[in-house]
Amino acid sequence: MSRKLKILEVCNLDRFAASPYLLPFFQKLVDRGHSVHVACRVTGFAETLQEAGLTVHDLPFTRRVTPLRDLRCYRELKSLIRREGFDIVHTHNPKDGVLGRLAAWKAGVPRIIHTCNGLYFSHRSTALRKNLVIAAERFAARRCHLVIFVNSEDLALAAARKVVAPNQAKLIHNGVDTARFHPGAETRLREELGIPSNAVVIGYLGEIRREKNLEVLLQAAGRVIPSHPDIYLVLAGDASREPREPARLAKTASRLGLGDRLILTGHRTDPERLHRLFDLYVFPSSREGFGVTLIEAMASGTPVIACRVRGPREIIDDGLDGILVRDGDPEELADAISFLLETPEAARRYAERALAKVSREFTQKSMHAKLLSAYRL
Repeated sequence: MSRKLKILEVCNLDRFAASPYLLPFFQKLVDRGHSVHVACRVTGFAETLQEAGLTVHDLPFTRRVTPLRDLRCYRELKSLIRREGFDIVHTHNPKDGVLGRLAAWKAGVPRIIHTCNGLYFSHRSTALRKNLVIAAERFAARRCHLVIFVNSEDLALAAARKVVAPNQAKLIHNGVDTARFHPGAETRLREELGIPSNAVVIGYLGEIRREKNLEVLLQAAGRVIPSHPDIYLVLAGDASREPREPARLAKTASRLGLGDRLILTGHRTDPERLHRLFDLYVFPSSREGFGVTLIEAMASGTPVIACRVRGPREIIDDGLDGILVRDGDPEELADAISFLLETPEAARRYAERALAKVSREFTQKSMHAKLLSAYRL
């Protein structure tokens, strides 16, 4: 890393590139004197990226398969890479990861890296979907130099299915900035959101989409409310991909008797404050590559519950530093919530062990050091 490099980061959305997960690493590269560009679809966060010293290129990425638009995007990306002469191209998402690796390979980029933030299927996906994803990843992996996996299960599966060669794969867990995410109180935010001082706040932070199974969380809360009437639910996150989902969740909450106890904040730029607001963090998603918000919550001293799926089960030791439940099961989730609310000493011990684990295994400093090593030429 002694000479100054020209680097292209390929992300599906500017919002993802501006996340606490990626932006600090991009800033570290800029601070070291490297020229960092981001190719993404601009939705409102380009200024944030530019203020961090990044050059932003607006490309028409979509998450859905759209052949004509995808072809146009591939051509624009290949033209950008050839024109700018990047030393490194690093892709971060499934579909644009395939397009980006192919374009960079065609352009002869010296080092091409892809981060697999979870294979794009769950244990409930059809065999056809799984085979198509594996085939696409195998095709793209042959057109890059390194594939970074954020969980060991995906790495093991990719190796078994010959998606990657042994010397082509690297495991790098996501990390959290413990100076930003740490235990503390957020009385002002509680007041801003209109939550009573004696309320117990159950929180979720992430995209507001059906795939995240937030309705299961509402159903579980509906089962818990009769014995714990002081519960409030705060769901924070962007709903631009499924703009009707917040209204659907609000209607479900009303039907379940949650009424005004559900607060949907929309996208926020202060996740650290939200995590300090939560008394309990629930992550009901059934398909995750890792689960960055889980380690954010753990770093904030908040007891956590998640589904027993890849990613979260690599983070949480069930019954030691958090609780894992069967995905899609509101009854089991309700039992876990009730247990933590009714046994505060157990919840405290879980949170203390989780906080210690983050300091040992999931720090941003460690993640950045491993990524810088991966960027060698």
